[in-house]
Amino acid sequence: MNHAPLRYALGTQNEAKRLAVQKATGTDPICLSVPSGVSGQPMSEEETITGAINRAKAALASAPQADIGLGLEGGLMYDREFTQQWYLISVCAAWNGSELYLGKGLAFPLPRQAAERIMAEGIELNVVIDEWGQTTGSNHRGGAYAFLTGGRVNRADVFCEAVIAATTPFLSRLYTN
Repeated sequence: MNHAPLRYALGTQNEAKRLAVQKATGTDPICLSVPSGVSGQPMSEEETITGAINRAKAALASAPQADIGLGLEGGLMYDREFTQQWYLISVCAAWNGSELYLGKGLAFPLPRQAAERIMAEGIELNVVIDEWGQTTGSNHRGGAYAFLTGGRVNRADVFCEAVIAATTPFLSRLYTN
């Protein structure tokens, strides 16, 4: 599969997400600050997906020179059925103006004390991770994934997989009619 001829518009200026697209596609995306239309900390898979779709569509609309708009959204979801645990999720929406595909990255268990603080204080996960790691802007670098795994996985890696999953249908002849 060759990504080179395609031009991507990414609905954020977040450095970790830009790096994810670069790693997944081999190209530098056009990075645009567009609204997600959802809360700063999405608290369900549905809200996270909605934010990714909104960003992908807004990015493509704002960059007519692009072929595909990408929206990358991180969020939380609660598993009521099996673990009764909160998970950090990462979603990529890819939109070319007529077709929409989603890719999902690693779902990662979140420490209960982090989820409790987010719900009680109405803060975003990056605030908790920055406090615990005594840093700022962790969501533009390795993020919660890197902090919780001691650097074995980082935010760009997880979003990279989601980007590959979402863009593959545009690149593989197996998805054409």
